[in-house]
Amino acid sequence: MIDKFEEILKELSIELKTPLHVDENNACMIVFEDKINVQLELDETLENIIIFSLIYPLAPGKYRENVLLEALKENDKFPYIAVFGYYEPEDSLALFNILNLSNLTSQILTSYLLTFVDLALIYQDSLIHGQSSPILKNT
Repeated sequence: MIDKFEEILKELSIELKTPLHVDENNACMIVFEDKINVQLELDETLENIIIFSLIYPLAPGKYRENVLLEALKENDKFPYIAVFGYYEPEDSLALFNILNLSNLTSQILTSYLLTFVDLALIYQDSLIHGQSSPILKNT
């Protein structure tokens, strides 16, 4: 499946108009709008792609608790785009998902990634502006 992953990255590179390659860790980092880094890598079974992004650092305290509580509420909704989590090594809100590689095409992955990044950017913008969730913004 490593060959399929590399082939999808080659096609994805054309669709996103950016050079992509598998690094020494068998992963690929894509930077969107100079704001969101999305890492793609195969899981240990080599049958799924893990899609992972750090959204925003969260300092210890009540604000972090509120952000994570709101993110957990988002995880309970269906359908979902990705799963929110807390990435402890970076003290950050993270977004991730796992997609099966067997029926995945570069077109499907491109469409999914753009939706994934849109969600990450919405959350990142909200957190930059002190909100605990984009849902709580006053519009």
